[in-house]
Amino acid sequence: MMDIVPLFKALADERRIRIVALLSARALSVEELAAAVDLTPATISHHLALLREAGLVEAAHEQYYTVYRFRQQPLLDAMRTLVERPASPGLDEDLAKYDQKVLRDYLVDGRLKTIPTQRKKRDVILRYLAQRFEPGRLYSEKEVNAILVDYHDDVATLRRELVQADPQMAGLGGAPSLQPGNAVARRLLARENGRYWRATDDAGQPAAPPATVAEGVDLSLRS
Repeated sequence: MMDIVPLFKALADERRIRIVALLSARALSVEELAAAVDLTPATISHHLALLREAGLVEAAHEQYYTVYRFRQQPLLDAMRTLVERPASPGLDEDLAKYDQKVLRDYLVDGRLKTIPTQRKKRDVILRYLAQRFEPGRLYSEKEVNAILVDYHDDVATLRRELVQADPQMAGLGGAPSLQPGNAVARRLLARENGRYWRATDDAGQPAAPPATVAEGVDLSLRS
């Protein structure tokens, strides 16, 4: 697996980032870079050496000058490696500890002291509340409210937060699609025709809607 640490260390300096930005536009000499970023040629040469060592810059001779060019591919490879790298064995445990701390801080005798304003903490609470609903079961709004009121009186806010979807995943015209993996599946609870269902399973993965919803049955006609 590619060692990405040296590359990102090379970019952990504002001056080197500026140099890379300039070289991404066109090849430049040491003197041109020095004038552009207001540094001495010796300092520029030092930074270029670090960038070349990381594979981000290459040198080429043109007439009487040596010019430097930005190499994009190593950065793309590093980003790909970062995305594909398996999670650390302790990552899930660390995340679980954070969730537990948030729940301890906000739950008193099983009820929320307040709804967190910080998004990250609120998400922990929402995931916890979503687990109060059984996967594959339909709920009326009255049933949803009855479950949520045991945790906080502001059931409208909790219900709205649970059904909020990522707007970038929304279907055309804002209409939700009922296939797993799209906007509805990104919610913790999904809603259609006045009925709610849990949109993720216990592992947090998208869950298929109940068959009656997927088949387009009008649930508003039911009690």
